[in-house]
Amino acid sequence: MNGPRLPGLQALRGLAAVMVLIGHVLAEAEHYFALPLPGNALPWTRGVDIFFVISGFVIALSAQRFIGRPWAFFWRRLLRVAPLYYVFTTLMVAALLLLPAAVKDTPLDPAQIISSYVFFPYARPDGRIAPVLSLGWTLNYEICFYALTALCLALSRPLLAVSGLLVSLTALGLTINFHLPQLIFWTNPLILEFLFGIALARLWQGGWTRPNPFLCTAALSLGFALLIALDPLSLPRFLVAGLPAVLIVAAGTLFCPTRTIPGQLLGDASFALYLSHRFALRAATVLLLPLLPTTLLGAWVYVGMTCLIALCFGLLTHLLLERPLLRGFTHPKAAPA
Repeated sequence: MNGPRLPGLQALRGLAAVMVLIGHVLAEAEHYFALPLPGNALPWTRGVDIFFVISGFVIALSAQRFIGRPWAFFWRRLLRVAPLYYVFTTLMVAALLLLPAAVKDTPLDPAQIISSYVFFPYARPDGRIAPVLSLGWTLNYEICFYALTALCLALSRPLLAVSGLLVSLTALGLTINFHLPQLIFWTNPLILEFLFGIALARLWQGGWTRPNPFLCTAALSLGFALLIALDPLSLPRFLVAGLPAVLIVAAGTLFCPTRTIPGQLLGDASFALYLSHRFALRAATVLLLPLLPTTLLGAWVYVGMTCLIALCFGLLTHLLLERPLLRGFTHPKAAPA
């Protein structure tokens, strides 16, 4: 994305990745220690919804430079996310082949493996629609969003067109009871969270910014308060998580002062942390569980140590693997958003 770098947005990327990490670590701790942990009641994994709104915001801004060049846009976005994803997907396939007992809930299914590499939604035997690297379900939505945006870049008003497509797909999914996993996946109302990000980008482009520490803090606090308060309700995810995510992302874009904010490196490493943390989590579990007592203290030591290991592994993955891959696949003078 050309233009000013938004420190608030970068910090939110890092925060969203850490939220997902904490949620998964807490779930593992409860599973292995068979103890309830109070923190697990919070909607940590809703960091994904923050990611989706951020993605809508970023793509709405970066796509403006590719009007009339849909393939260039799609190829650029694919090179941003696919190489690192392919690395960890291949590691997962290797684990299934060499250490199948170490992989939970993922069978060795050739059709699923192929669909994983082409970002095609695939239904597992248990009914869950996810690739072999289960975290990649979010990438399936991202690539779909990129494809829709690229399709609309040939038009004079691409953002309006892609917004209409997102709404139309959602309406189709709500009115027709699809049975094909792909249609169920692609018409999920969750895709409206990309539209929320587009709307924020339009406000940002229109000058509807009010950089103010008080407004930023208020929007951030209200967003997280709603995320926690609405989570138990039996409402669609794009409402209970997507709408609070709009406030959170608005805090980092429309209301955040343009000053140095802690967490910029973590924001840069957010994608690497997201893709790598399951591997770090599994390794930490194998190493730590035999050493810890099955008590509440042991569970919290496990949570703290595992989060630290995963954070370090994610940062190293970004510095030693993701950055070199990006340098190799993208032009050095046009680094991706």
